[in-house]
Amino acid sequence: MADRFGVDAPATIVFSLFYAVFCTGFIYQSKEFSGAGLSPEIFLSYNDWIGSEELRFFVYHMKRTAGSMVIHSLLPAGYLVGYSYFTSIIDMNHPTMYHFWAHWPVFWNLLMLSVLLPVLAASIVWFWSLNGWERHPFVGKLRLYASNSSWHQVRADVETEFRRIDKISIRTNPLSKVVVTDNWIVMVGAWPWSLQLSHQSDVSLELASSEHHRISTEGEIGGAQFLHIKVVNRKPEISSFIFRLNSLEYQNLQDKVTGTIANLANIQVYKTVSERFVDVFKEQIRENPRARVTDELEACIGCMANTANVTIQRSCDSSQEGGAGAVDGGADAAAGGAEDACVSCYCRPMWCMDCMAKWFASRQDQSNPENWLGSKCPCPTCRSKFCVMDVRIIE
Repeated sequence: MADRFGVDAPATIVFSLFYAVFCTGFIYQSKEFSGAGLSPEIFLSYNDWIGSEELRFFVYHMKRTAGSMVIHSLLPAGYLVGYSYFTSIIDMNHPTMYHFWAHWPVFWNLLMLSVLLPVLAASIVWFWSLNGWERHPFVGKLRLYASNSSWHQVRADVETEFRRIDKISIRTNPLSKVVVTDNWIVMVGAWPWSLQLSHQSDVSLELASSEHHRISTEGEIGGAQFLHIKVVNRKPEISSFIFRLNSLEYQNLQDKVTGTIANLANIQVYKTVSERFVDVFKEQIRENPRARVTDELEACIGCMANTANVTIQRSCDSSQEGGAGAVDGGADAAAGGAEDACVSCYCRPMWCMDCMAKWFASRQDQSNPENWLGSKCPCPTCRSKFCVMDVRIIE
């Protein structure tokens, strides 16, 4: 049976697929690769070559980005050598690797070109490292703020603020992060040209757009919202840039920057699953029938800021007696139906729409937010069970 259905793939195809996956994970630094220690930083940390980010922020990232460029330049040669080995030794298509290169001279020429890549990259890095990394592309960005002093002073100012514990560091993606100190906004990436540096007094921040994902890679319940923040610099010689952050980190960013983050597009920023549910809850009860009450409405006892504007009046199809399930299933079904059924509530209006929505969310199973809207909740005053269909806005 195995001989009939088994297919032996050439080793070169298996190697090519494996190498493609490896290069993708290694270059873009997926969680699995970084967690396994397969990252340029791990290799460059040998003998403490790149140093400490906390002590020398810019020197660390200069060496990290330059070293990463050299390591990445080795990947094409690694593939070509590996392919030559597998097709010659494993698949036995050629007696030796030299015979394979002689049979395919184009492949040999590509291998020679790929060997020149790390040589060229290492030469560029050596040139950058002269005079204390003075020729590194990062230095060009630092010099834009060194009008009355040297770029070393600008570097020292940023590194001094970076060592403070009140800075915030936001990982925007596996390759880059944004650091916000008392006076600076710094974004660094994986490549030597990825530095973005702006003084907070020179920039204005705008909330450009947002994106929603139903599944979060961080395991956040209810998915995730990502915001795109645009940093616009008033100096024409300094380019603006955009970075992406989780909406849960938006408030931390707002508290750290000296100005406000303009929201010209009126984008709704969701911070928690409960806040997202509050909007859905309010949209649902606006579709319910309205209620009329004769009592004088007082301030909501939940927030004491808004006037109580909702009441609970049973209007759904559930039955306290268990309904048809009690007739067909006997006493157990009747008991279960009575326990889960909505109950008439006779409390006077004491809650506003927002507080009622927050109360409803707080009484649900926090691990299953997708079931919240169809669940029931005890009245915050008398503990009578009700559902979303029972909540009515007072006219």
